[in-house]
Amino acid sequence: MADARKELLGKFEAKNRFANFGPVIVEAKISGFRGVNASITFDCPVTALTGFNGAGKSTIGQLMLCGYKKLATAVSAKRYYVANFFPVSPADPNPFSDDASVTFRYQTDKPDALQDLTVSRAAKEWSGYKRQPEKNAEYIGFTVYIPKVERRDLSIYSANNLNLTGRTDVKNAAQYVSQILGSAYDDIYFQGIAVKARAGELGIAKRLGAAYSENNMGFGEGRVVYTVRLLETCAQQSLVVLEEPETSLHENAQYEFAKYLIDVSNRRGHQIIFSTHSSIMMNALPPAGRKLLVRTAGGVSVFDRVSSSRIKTALSAGENGHTIICVEDLFAQSLLREMLRRFDKETLSAVSVIPFGDARAVLSAKDALQTAGIKAIVVRDADQAEDVKHMIFRLPGALPPEKEVFGNDKVQALLQDNYGVDFKAMVAAEPDLDHHQYSQKCCAKVQASREVLETDCIRAFLDDRGADWSKDLCNSIRRSLA
Repeated sequence: MADARKELLGKFEAKNRFANFGPVIVEAKISGFRGVNASITFDCPVTALTGFNGAGKSTIGQLMLCGYKKLATAVSAKRYYVANFFPVSPADPNPFSDDASVTFRYQTDKPDALQDLTVSRAAKEWSGYKRQPEKNAEYIGFTVYIPKVERRDLSIYSANNLNLTGRTDVKNAAQYVSQILGSAYDDIYFQGIAVKARAGELGIAKRLGAAYSENNMGFGEGRVVYTVRLLETCAQQSLVVLEEPETSLHENAQYEFAKYLIDVSNRRGHQIIFSTHSSIMMNALPPAGRKLLVRTAGGVSVFDRVSSSRIKTALSAGENGHTIICVEDLFAQSLLREMLRRFDKETLSAVSVIPFGDARAVLSAKDALQTAGIKAIVVRDADQAEDVKHMIFRLPGALPPEKEVFGNDKVQALLQDNYGVDFKAMVAAEPDLDHHQYSQKCCAKVQASREVLETDCIRAFLDDRGADWSKDLCNSIRRSLA
């Protein structure tokens, strides 16, 4: 997974971006749509928009679809306009302000030269469409797949009179659907059907020795089949906007679906933007692909690299009077909690230590929490910069916490004596092993609980280093609570 994410980000570097993704949208400034005023950058070709209901996720995704002319070579492709998503009616007389506009910033064939185009209201019409670049755009909303029985489809109500017509195959569809849903499919294809002058098609699946049409599929299965078909058969380098693709999918399928989005973007050069409430899908993406939207009185604030599930946890703790300490990962969380427990239990009881991602994500999380009126401070890893004035601290030592702890002689002796793990030999055998994987690798060797092993190691480490090692940081945290 890590390799696919790195490959995707490498393809999206400015020098490579146009060749791999065409005139992709890299930034947008939105003003006056459904009360949304926001600036957003797209730092990864697969971007998840998360946030509480009403934050503006759908509004931003829909507006991005209005950023392109359809391909000149396309016969049946759809062209999206603002009016498609923001209709004026007696029920909604003002879905946008009189001076509403959206400015798209596109990548060009020159890495450092971006193109800005604005769509804005001119009298009663929208202007700015003519100079837009060409790109196929696809919208996978909630109605892209509706079970045939709910649509009163001819395949249900004229079932006895169906005639089978042509078959459409989708290359490797069975492989992709199998990976997403965790069940082995032998084949996925689409069967043409007709009744008198009416025609349609049915998705067909073959697995476990049986064949069945989408009329006998669950909603989640059918939606995945149709979404895979669209992503595999639409034009190369398309813009694809999805609404909550996790709908009706179990947790592992959500994770695998996010992996599939990364894969198809790598292979076919799609820019994919999706709204989601799934922390599982967010965590499957590289941090650059995570955007948290928070609606404020002034519009919508966009925070990079942060998931809404972590923010929700932090807000709940903050509303109960806790100061939120934003750390990078679970290991840093465990280490800091144990440090504070030994230093002063009252200080520990006044805070909630919550992991948010990498060094940049914790800064973004702090800003998001402070925007919501929650007191927050940051404790980053020891290899990061400190800014005490703005309550940005760092762990003691000089190395990331995993390297500090697992590099300690007493900890390595504990691993050998209690778990039978020769840590030095393990690292020597895999010199490129990422330090974030130390605990996981140790646990895999001895089938131990990660939480228990890490706690044992952290306690042995702090016993060896003594109270002075963590005293300065703990004092700084206590002073910040005043």
